[in-house]
Amino acid sequence: MKVLVHALIAIITFVFAEQVSAQDRIQLMNGEVINGKILGQSTLEVRYVETRKNGRTRERAEPTEEVFSVTDSLGRERIWYFYDTIFGNDLTIEQMRWFIQGERDARKGYKPTWPMIEAFAVGAGLTIGFNWEMNSLFVPPITAGVMALPRVYITKGSISDPTMEGNAYYATGYARVGRSKRVVRSLIAGFVGIGVGLAVRQLIINPNLATE
Repeated sequence: MKVLVHALIAIITFVFAEQVSAQDRIQLMNGEVINGKILGQSTLEVRYVETRKNGRTRERAEPTEEVFSVTDSLGRERIWYFYDTIFGNDLTIEQMRWFIQGERDARKGYKPTWPMIEAFAVGAGLTIGFNWEMNSLFVPPITAGVMALPRVYITKGSISDPTMEGNAYYATGYARVGRSKRVVRSLIAGFVGIGVGLAVRQLIINPNLATE
């Protein structure tokens, strides 16, 4: 009996895994990948059914101009991106594929640790040092803007395909997403630093000054 139950569980697990792996895949131009069931494709939009984590489904659509390609459950790919400099599509299909792979790797693996630490330190340091309150709110946007300038270095271990190392198109795509990620996270870290700075100033420094 136990053998029968284990066999039944194995069959159910296999069928479920096959259904999950048989999903269609939408590759967006920004490096994101959407898994779902394609309902229809046109020059205007790609419609699909997306399954949420709770098991519920919802129908959604993506503008076709933001879609690079759609791959069905059988592995057949339909490419919507086209090379045409008149429309601003300056990269060939293969070059854009490398570019998108760089975006995808940066989205998954780029870690702007030091820029976040610096933004936090600047926010906290200026708030504590100058006893700023409302004026400190201008610091994070300025710091985040500065973080958009330096070169983006690829985080070690984030390259999914070693052959892409040194590829200029891959590096450009990686830098595009990495820079955006660095700016946003530096902005958040800056506001966190201000919060810590205000807490230190109000709870520790100012009460001690008042008692002197």
